[in-house]
Amino acid sequence: MVHVQRPILIVGAGQAGARSLRALIDEGVTAPIILAGDEPHEPYDRPPLSKDLLKAFNPKNADPLCPAEVLAAPNVEIKLGDPVTAIDYEARVATTAAGETIDFGSLIIATGGRSRALPVPGGDLCIGLRNMDDCARLSQELDTAKRIVVIGGGVIGLEVADAARARGIDVTVLEAGPRVMGRILPPTASHWLAKRHQANGTDIRTGITVNRIDKIDAHYAVETDQGLFEADIVLAAIGMTPNTEIAPTDALGPGGGILTDTSGRIAGYDNLYAAGDVAESFNPHFGAHLRLETWRNADRQPQAIARTIAGNPAEYAEIPWMWTDQLGHNLQVVGFWTDTSEEVPRGVPGEHGSSLFWTCDGVIKGGVLFDNGRDRRFLETLVQNKAVVPTESLADPELRLKKLA
Repeated sequence: MVHVQRPILIVGAGQAGARSLRALIDEGVTAPIILAGDEPHEPYDRPPLSKDLLKAFNPKNADPLCPAEVLAAPNVEIKLGDPVTAIDYEARVATTAAGETIDFGSLIIATGGRSRALPVPGGDLCIGLRNMDDCARLSQELDTAKRIVVIGGGVIGLEVADAARARGIDVTVLEAGPRVMGRILPPTASHWLAKRHQANGTDIRTGITVNRIDKIDAHYAVETDQGLFEADIVLAAIGMTPNTEIAPTDALGPGGGILTDTSGRIAGYDNLYAAGDVAESFNPHFGAHLRLETWRNADRQPQAIARTIAGNPAEYAEIPWMWTDQLGHNLQVVGFWTDTSEEVPRGVPGEHGSSLFWTCDGVIKGGVLFDNGRDRRFLETLVQNKAVVPTESLADPELRLKKLA
């Protein structure tokens, strides 16, 4: 493709990168657009990797992120399987691993992250789960495995535990913290979820330290301060590390991401943007720069960036929202849980249609919805408005949340 003007370069073909491409097309941008991804696969949706795709892997069942007509648009060029490894910001030239150079006028860094390495001897023996190839490998190994040790009791770890138990595999979850999903869920919801997994046959150990991992023939031995655990597979699900290697070094924030304003623009640059998991963006709701690892942030932030590039400056600030499907239940979480918060249950937490809110000094800060997605947007409104609602009203299941919002 011959470009008569410098293109918009999107580095990263995950959720944020693909959404950036779609949003630019939706905004009517006719300038050349290049989407450069490190994987050989066309953009696909990531949440199913630890759910349905892992239970019965078939790449044909992956959900595409871009319609065929977007990928085939006359001003769009797709470069896959050759990651961008360096960027000359002054010359506005990117270089790929294969040595190709790409000139650009504007740049969107949407590189996401990689599985955080387990920092113990033998940590490199663990499998991670971040992309399609990881899912294919893990699913294939689950076909013959009898035992899996999952290090990390967060969202990915517990979803994999669910998928493995569905295959009849013995599962042990090792969580360093005092409870599962402790960064996301309040204690009552966390304990309920742990009991559900235990009732499903998963062995959950909390407050545990992994010291080393050894490979013995075709099996693994995980040494901890609570004893030795043997497995056919060891999964490290202890979070992710943002892929910031190509970012300007003066734009890196304390949270490990790339600092941006509310429009996704990288601090100190007019033509550079960051989106998705890698972006540490200013959020006026919290008065601070935050890096949010949520599907919705990776979906909506690129839309603000696209409008800004198209000449219609826009801002986006996320009220944190995530969901997880485990053991036949859908949990949706709005806001950030803190240990200074006070729980307010509505119904019996865990029962279908129940909720568990939390407040600080009477202000609603967030909540967990158990098979109760219909209340999500009303809860978000309450959190965004920093609403003060009497505890008895918030706890009353007969008083519709919609009315409170």
